[in-house]
Amino acid sequence: MKPLLLVTKQGVYGSLQDQGRFGYRAFGIPLSGPMDKVSFQAAQLILENPHDQTSFEMFVGGFEFEALADGVYVLTGGHCTCLVNNTPIEMWKTFHLMNGDRLVIKHVNQGAIVYLTPLGGFTSQVKLGSRSNLSLGQLGTNITKGSILYGQDSAPFHYNRGLYAPYRPTFDRAISVRVLKGPHFHLFREESQRHFLQNAFQFIGGNRMGYYVKGTVLQLQEMQDILSEATQFGTIQVPPSGHPIILMADAQTVGGYPIIATVHEDDLHKVAQMRMFNTIRFALEVRGCQ
Repeated sequence: MKPLLLVTKQGVYGSLQDQGRFGYRAFGIPLSGPMDKVSFQAAQLILENPHDQTSFEMFVGGFEFEALADGVYVLTGGHCTCLVNNTPIEMWKTFHLMNGDRLVIKHVNQGAIVYLTPLGGFTSQVKLGSRSNLSLGQLGTNITKGSILYGQDSAPFHYNRGLYAPYRPTFDRAISVRVLKGPHFHLFREESQRHFLQNAFQFIGGNRMGYYVKGTVLQLQEMQDILSEATQFGTIQVPPSGHPIILMADAQTVGGYPIIATVHEDDLHKVAQMRMFNTIRFALEVRGCQ
């Protein structure tokens, strides 16, 4: 392994993530992996990395790094101001760091999550088939101030690569996502079903385990015990408060709250990039028979 970056300032939360930890959900271990797969995969394509390379995922920004070696990188995800030696650089386009350079990731002002990816990807110890960090399960590598991010020797680009601006994702304050009915949708009152599909909900906080949204209180037809059901990234549970929780990449694999719906996997990246007080609407995906 080759030392690439020294973390000189720690932001809100950062973690190394690859495509995820497959094959262990039966043992209660979540998939993990990137919250925003679109931005994550775009970085690998720009750098021509294998699809399962590792990126550094940052919430809200605030990280600073010192380069320990020359290297090529790209920043993707939510829009933020990024500086190399106090000079702004463009996201979604490769840039070079020389030994001793200082990289600063300012606060994110559109979206919530940013990915820093080097040519060849970061590397760390593989645990249960993945480099993805799962703090609660003590899997992966925790990144704090003073941590060193490692990579590998790669032949440098002699030109810059990037994603053409019109094809870069946008990060709206009000989003609509497709959902599929959950196993307990029919247990909710009809007015709650309508409210869920017709009214906007407001994002009020969360982390890699779950996002909390608040709106019209959703109520069951009658209070009853629910058998625990398998859950996944995108499952929407409704606890006794009546305010939905959208389970995210590090969420538990089984839950006992009623499941009203599941977010379509192609829209999960939009959910992941929500900021505080953004709004979200749920649109029922109707799948026809063939």
